[in-house]
Amino acid sequence: MRVAVVSDIHSNVEALDAVLAAADEAGCERLIVLGDIVGYGPDPDAVIERLRERDAVAIAGNHDLAAVGVFDVQWFNEVATIAIAWTSEVLSAEGTAYLSTLQPTRTTADGVLVHGSVRDPVAEYLLSADDAGASFDLGDFVVAFFGHTHLPTVFRRRPDGFVNGWVMTEGEAIALVPGERYMLNPGSVGQPRDRDPRASFLVWDGERAIGHRVPYEVERTASKIRDAGLPEWLALRLFAGQ
Repeated sequence: MRVAVVSDIHSNVEALDAVLAAADEAGCERLIVLGDIVGYGPDPDAVIERLRERDAVAIAGNHDLAAVGVFDVQWFNEVATIAIAWTSEVLSAEGTAYLSTLQPTRTTADGVLVHGSVRDPVAEYLLSADDAGASFDLGDFVVAFFGHTHLPTVFRRRPDGFVNGWVMTEGEAIALVPGERYMLNPGSVGQPRDRDPRASFLVWDGERAIGHRVPYEVERTASKIRDAGLPEWLALRLFAGQ
């Protein structure tokens, strides 16, 4: 079975719709969501509705937890704090209830799901091989999927314990090698930060993951951000992919 693995949608329904269409075209039958469903963007309820319609296998990110009052926003920068306060105000009761059911980690047949890392599922930015090694040490999983950094990333641990990592390119296929272990980040759907504004996701079939990029209506999302009175930077960064 092919699975679309996504993360960091951040209330960007235009980007999510483009990814879901591409996932359907790729033959994906299930959707895994690695958190940060809301925050930053203008359409939290619309995004949640899409996930509910797809019966997505979802976990919570730090922004999702903050939106329902169980993550300290003092950890956020000023722009993120403004955006999460707005999100909490506009979320419907149904949207709030949905986010409240989610945890930041989950074990599935496809692998371990975390938002940040195995060591810190909520808040760690997993950017180095050393930090990935600490997460590998905490479990015997073959594959873990993570998000939070907004960068499509692979970390691989060989049987001798050596860990290396790299940024995944569009179309790159990561095929599992027996004896090796992997941590895979699909990048961000709604706010990529690798200077490519296209939405990012993985297609996973149980033996390999392939990186995908999808263009979407950035101008429409940016216009909605401005209309909502959210900080201008949240609109501008979408065009730059940062």
